[in-house]
Amino acid sequence: MDLDLQIRTELRKKALADRNSISEEMRMEYSQRIQKKTIDFLDSISAKFVHSYISFNSEVGTHEILNDLINRKIKVAVPITIGDANSQHMIHSRLDNLEFLRPGKFGVPEPNTTHEISIEKLDAVIIPMVAFDVFGMRLGYGKGFYDKFLSQIPTKVRKIGLAFSIQQVGMIPRFSHDQLINNIITEESNFILK
Repeated sequence: MDLDLQIRTELRKKALADRNSISEEMRMEYSQRIQKKTIDFLDSISAKFVHSYISFNSEVGTHEILNDLINRKIKVAVPITIGDANSQHMIHSRLDNLEFLRPGKFGVPEPNTTHEISIEKLDAVIIPMVAFDVFGMRLGYGKGFYDKFLSQIPTKVRKIGLAFSIQQVGMIPRFSHDQLINNIITEESNFILK
């Protein structure tokens, strides 16, 4: 195995274990802090159209962010993974509420009914992270969906990674397909990278 790939695999494994080790009570408290900071940041850039993951398992919660945006009539899109085991990709669906969700591929929550939406006029993308460094590198789950997606959107779109501070690592080896993110929001810090 290539050394950089091995390093990334180990970083991903440790960061997931660290994230899973956070108690449910602390995860909720940290998520609330992160969600408030994220809403404040989206307001500071006057976001009118936001793409976001729907949180599950031990990820930073996004339900408060999504409910806030929907209640204020800010347009929201969420990812949906489609395809078979050999060819999977992400499409984007409008989200009008969080009441009617079902487990999609990999158990990730997604809307019961897909309303595919153009993402041409996005202002921001909220991205899940397994690990991150202060240089704007993130590790996801290793499927490459977000790197492909982020490579297709304009550079002016704010790319906001949400994570707990325990998920920060020293430096993630960068591959050519990796997309850097602009902002990292944790319960302790806001990193604005460019």
